Amino acid sequence: MFIPDFFSSANVSPANRLAAAETLIARGRRTQRTASHDAWLFERFGARRQRDWPVAPFTLLADGGTPEGHFWMRADPVHLSVGAGSLGLADAELEISSPEAEALTGSLNRHFSGVLAFNPLRPQRWYVSLPEAPDVDTTPPSVVLGGAIANALPSGAGAMRLRALMNEAQMLLHQHPVNTEREARGTLAVNSVWFWGGGTLAAPEARPFSMVLAEDALARGLARSAGIAERSLPAGAEAMLSDLPPQGRALAVLGSPQAASLERDWFEPLLAALERGRIGMLSLVLGGGNSMLEVETVRSDLRYFWRARKPLRSYLA
Repeated sequence: MFIPDFFSSANVSPANRLAAAETLIARGRRTQRTASHDAWLFERFGARRQRDWPVAPFTLLADGGTPEGHFWMRADPVHLSVGAGSLGLADAELEISSPEAEALTGSLNRHFSGVLAFNPLRPQRWYVSLPEAPDVDTTPPSVVLGGAIANALPSGAGAMRLRALMNEAQMLLHQHPVNTEREARGTLAVNSVWFWGGGTLAAPEARPFSMVLAEDALARGLARSAGIAERSLPAGAEAMLSDLPPQGRALAVLGSPQAASLERDWFEPLLAALERGRIGMLSLVLGGGNSMLEVETVRSDLRYFWRARKPLRSYLA
């Protein structure tokens, strides 16, 4: 089970003691490493890094697009704000409706006709195809949220072109009627796009799982490209276990559930399943920022009562 944002401030609060999670972590074998959410998934599936981790073609595949042999980049809608003399990326996921996304990208496509074509396959995930791979390094927006963008803008020999396109998009979106309406109702404007995660689709070299259960677009795209069955994430571990075949290894990717639901719906039933021998092994990959705690626990580990439970925040060091 992979929870990229497990070590959030809410989950590691002293007020939240996730007893089942603490037991599984304490009794199992632990490894701590540095890796982003994207990097962990790509490495696990044996997908090679290109100039960047090629997020765009795989999430495009998950979103119903056809990457074929083209070079794709994400061009995600974002809100930039001025603060302390620099531009910053809003620390919030923009709520964008499908009609808003269609209207905004329609204007962008008219403006950039013959240069770029924006594809809003999901309201929060936009894509552009380029005739060839640009000589740039990019930064995922998740790394920049809530901070200044100056050191996270595209870099490399081809960066000036992408930065110029980003500036043109900002000028066009600034006065867009969709943003005028959004600001009138107190909603953040979609005033820029963020280029990142470029690459071409190349099938992963590994098939480490028999099934992937996730809403995460990258996980689903990697599974689809590798020919692995993928399904939506069920409401909890009990529903997942009831629906899984008796053999094989499944990957469940959780978003950012609250601590109480994590414990009740996932960790408690998984601990009980391990105790009863219903599952043979449980692997947890718990992320926070660029740090990953990997835990592998088998049934016999649960006998080691002297491996005392500790607060979750103690694993952040």
